[in-house]
Amino acid sequence: MAVQVWIGEKPEHPNERRTIVALANGLERLDGLYLILANFSVGGRNMDLVIIKQDAVFIIELKHCDGKIFGGVNGHWYVESANGERKRLNPGRRNPYNQVISYFYSLTNFLNEHRSDFLSAQKATLTDFRTCRRVVVIAPTIQEGSEIALDWKVELKGLDELPAFLVTERSSEIDLTEDEMLAIPKMLYCTRWKEIDSLIAGVLPNWQSVAQSETPGAETPAAAPVEPSTPPKPAAASGSASASLFERVVVAVRTPAGRVAAIMSTLALVLFVLLLVRPAQAIPNPDQPLPFMGTPDPGTGGVFLSSGETTGDCIWSDFQTIGWHWDRRSKEWIGVQFDDATATQNPDIMMTLEQVAHCTDQITLTLSVRNNSTQDVELPLRNDNIIIRDQLGNEYAISDSQSRPSVLLRIGPGEQESGTIVVPRPLSQNASSLIVRLKEQPFDNASFFVSLADS
Repeated sequence: MAVQVWIGEKPEHPNERRTIVALANGLERLDGLYLILANFSVGGRNMDLVIIKQDAVFIIELKHCDGKIFGGVNGHWYVESANGERKRLNPGRRNPYNQVISYFYSLTNFLNEHRSDFLSAQKATLTDFRTCRRVVVIAPTIQEGSEIALDWKVELKGLDELPAFLVTERSSEIDLTEDEMLAIPKMLYCTRWKEIDSLIAGVLPNWQSVAQSETPGAETPAAAPVEPSTPPKPAAASGSASASLFERVVVAVRTPAGRVAAIMSTLALVLFVLLLVRPAQAIPNPDQPLPFMGTPDPGTGGVFLSSGETTGDCIWSDFQTIGWHWDRRSKEWIGVQFDDATATQNPDIMMTLEQVAHCTDQITLTLSVRNNSTQDVELPLRNDNIIIRDQLGNEYAISDSQSRPSVLLRIGPGEQESGTIVVPRPLSQNASSLIVRLKEQPFDNASFFVSLADS
């Protein structure tokens, strides 16, 4: 078998189980060993999904969403249904971008600390698990019209795109043997999910029976694990003609053209199955926003805390704050984590988007910057440095002359200053959200996500 599924605990949600089975079926048809690690913990983090192959490790945050998705590096993510209703994704929790970043640090720190336990001394010095790939996966697919703005640290894929991505991508500085791959789930105290072995041993799964057999109180006979080198055997009842056909398929898949055909067939199969099992229930109504605590990552543009109330029908005031500190070694601003518990260790820079008003024929954004550092900070309030667009793709050009202070906001050490950004045009009629992003100065890829449905 080309794939093994290892788990910390059996996934509780049927969508998670179906996703794992669909992936296992797709990867089982490919050459080489693939390990799927699901629902396990490391470094205090509960991991959704990790996939290991010889030359890559993929750390995955999986989200099941039946609608358009809107979000970015900072801020809440939202799901918009077909009738235009918008709801928070993961109310009270960090957004998927920051979730997968936190998973990355937990797992790669663990693997780098323990690499000498399963790699030779020479190989351990050449292997760096910080090259693991970070991926947010939307199931069953990313709907057209979604607006998700991420940076280079995290990749975004629909579940229908994932098999081809796993086959073609690799992690630099990672080259593992099968024994070294299998040592990883064992070190994490994961166990083989034996029921999956029986489902993918040459037959397609009965999706309904998978969901029922894994419910609490149900018992499923355990199947003996099949070693990676043992190919699935055709059912005895299929007869010699079927056996001959199976042998021809196996030979074909070992050719380059056959592998490409297998990958395309797998993609079609996974997409078809996901369309059948897509969740029918709407996302639950969100609770009141809770304070968000993100995870620091160099260059992410910081993380935000959200609070406050919305007032009026055309004024958003659910403020978002982004934080950074100055790293003297690298001489760059690095996004940091902060909350009430760390108030005595505030970031060097705290930038807050306080209000977005769109009541008239122009849009006005109010922000403030607190400088706790020992150096001057300059924020250009110019159209060439700040990009504003809605979920429909419409861009909103800033008036450099109308913004205040004009062109540049300067904040000295220990000071706090406020600025106003003016867009001299009305909000588009069907716009329901805005993304406000700093292009370059003084911080790369810092962004705010404004849900106008909350105003």
